[in-house]
Amino acid sequence: MLHLAKQQLTVYLDPDLAARIEALVAAGVYANASQVVQEALTAWQSGLDQREFELELKKVYERGLAMNGRDNANAANFLRAMGDLA
Repeated sequence: MLHLAKQQLTVYLDPDLAARIEALVAAGVYANASQVVQEALTAWQSGLDQREFELELKKVYERGLAMNGRDNANAANFLRAMGDLA
């Protein structure tokens, strides 16, 4: 099992959000508030990464259209332009 060093952080939440976290812990969905927050932040980061990837896809697609024109746009050219992202 991988053990990572953890750092304590104080965060102030609005009462509604704090109550939702407490309810999840009380229901046994999570062992503690830290697990709730860690999972939420992981999902948030995943969403950011997904949006960044989608923006890069859009840029490559638009560059391909600009270089080749709509009539010459095809999957092979698009994937080649994607390089390591494909």
